Amino acid sequence: MIKAVLFDMDGTILDTERIHKECWEQAMSNTGIKYMPTTFFDLIGLNDKSTREYFRRVFAFTDEQYDEMSRQAYGLSREYCTIRGIPVKRGFFELTDYLLEKKIKRAVVTSSLVSEALHNFERANINVPFDIIIGGDSVNEGKPSGEPFLKAAESLCLPVDECIAVEDSSNGIRSAYNAGIRCVYIKDLVDIPDEIRSLAEFNAKDLEGVIEIINGINYK
Repeated sequence: MIKAVLFDMDGTILDTERIHKECWEQAMSNTGIKYMPTTFFDLIGLNDKSTREYFRRVFAFTDEQYDEMSRQAYGLSREYCTIRGIPVKRGFFELTDYLLEKKIKRAVVTSSLVSEALHNFERANINVPFDIIIGGDSVNEGKPSGEPFLKAAESLCLPVDECIAVEDSSNGIRSAYNAGIRCVYIKDLVDIPDEIRSLAEFNAKDLEGVIEIINGINYK
């Protein structure tokens, strides 16, 4: 029985990955780093700590270099979203209406800071009451560790087998899998490797498709 849906945010609820990709490319260019096509996709789903470690490992960044580049990237992203708003992924409102009707809990499990998530939902005109938001600053180890999803389930006072995750990224799917939580994969910018996609028990075209999956579990 599914009693809670644990949503990723960027690329799952919010159509923001395209914005972030453009802003990180610009920030890297401003810092004098040649952008590699795989870089952004390696970063999807990572919190700030893991992103910092990635740039230290791959580009030999100092903390000062990373702080400057991330400041630029997040600044560009905030400016873009403040001026243009943030588009919401198809099917989100239909799914949340269904969850409210069925009294199924709603959590957000994101690598962004909790404060940033709240600002983003405001910019996207999302007023849906989430039961809890687990951000990158809520855990010691971010995705692909299972800690973020485990903390969400624990905070909702639910066992993992009564939760289902919704994700678009490799790191997110691995995180749900490592937590022992069934996952729905919805493609965003690019498809993910087959070996990662196989870790997700379900696939959906969009968020509205999650309704059918939950019905199939709860009312079979």
